[in-house]
Amino acid sequence: MTMSDLNMPTLGNTDPTSPPAVEAVVVALRKYFSRNREMHCLLLVDPHPRELPAPDKGKPSLLELSRITIPIGHDAFPAHQSPYLLELDPSAPQFGALLADSVRVALADRRPEAIARGPGQRIGGWLATPAPAQDVARHLASHVLQTDDQGVTCALRFYDSRALALLWPVLTLMQRETLLGPVKAWHALDAGALPKAYTGLYPAMHSELALKPEQWAAIRRHGLVNRALALHISATGRQPDAQTVEAAVAAAARAEHHRLADRDDKLAFIGHALAWHPHFDTHPRVAQALGEVSPEYFYTAAVSELSTDEIDEIRRGEWHGAQNNDGDRLPA
Repeated sequence: MTMSDLNMPTLGNTDPTSPPAVEAVVVALRKYFSRNREMHCLLLVDPHPRELPAPDKGKPSLLELSRITIPIGHDAFPAHQSPYLLELDPSAPQFGALLADSVRVALADRRPEAIARGPGQRIGGWLATPAPAQDVARHLASHVLQTDDQGVTCALRFYDSRALALLWPVLTLMQRETLLGPVKAWHALDAGALPKAYTGLYPAMHSELALKPEQWAAIRRHGLVNRALALHISATGRQPDAQTVEAAVAAAARAEHHRLADRDDKLAFIGHALAWHPHFDTHPRVAQALGEVSPEYFYTAAVSELSTDEIDEIRRGEWHGAQNNDGDRLPA
């Protein structure tokens, strides 16, 4: 199983909803479906953040398409707020217009102010499958509700493209195939708002994901990671690259290693890894501050004692190179 990109140009710091950005994604998707004519195109939508926008008068509308609800058997997912599928017919003359509308929504939800506002992504992806939409809906529904390693019922939010981007690397090859099921290619925006195609090589061999405790530990951190990335995107005005996402994931794990319990402390810790240095917590002054943290004295208070000069030194990273040369083992 591999996750391949769509040979897309980097969108960089340009407006993600600019006509060239929208057109680039639309062209890539249309090329895929023109090469794979046996595939249906199912648009995965989550109405919980907010409904899809109304189109201009006289234009094709996503709102006019029949919804295939993903039937999640839990009170937290009433029918009107459950994710659903819309079937976009690649052979229909309005396919390009509807596809463009969906891409505009997906990219609009990646604007810094939209991500900072939350609460999620409306477009979960464009699913390529030869299977009927109802079969895909039932398959996806069967994997949303999971019981974690602590016996708690959780919603695995893979229908949110930002959540999927963090979940995918955690899964084994067989688990990825299980999640995909009848979906041959799951096209979606990745953590940096670039198109990705999540694909499998073989048919699914198992009906359950069977997530392991260490995977659940990583998944439980994903909400914090995505929130920290949202704050970083809002502060910088640009989408994160792969290294930034990896730094956020690693910092979230180290925050637990340092036994930070408060949510704001964890968010601040991840934010410092993104804004200062990926391994900022190995700096002697930060290590000292971490040693002062207690249930009565939060990390945010301890680290606020750092001077501007100390923070500038951390940002420059010269201390990190010296530590590495001395043979100190750095956290992953």
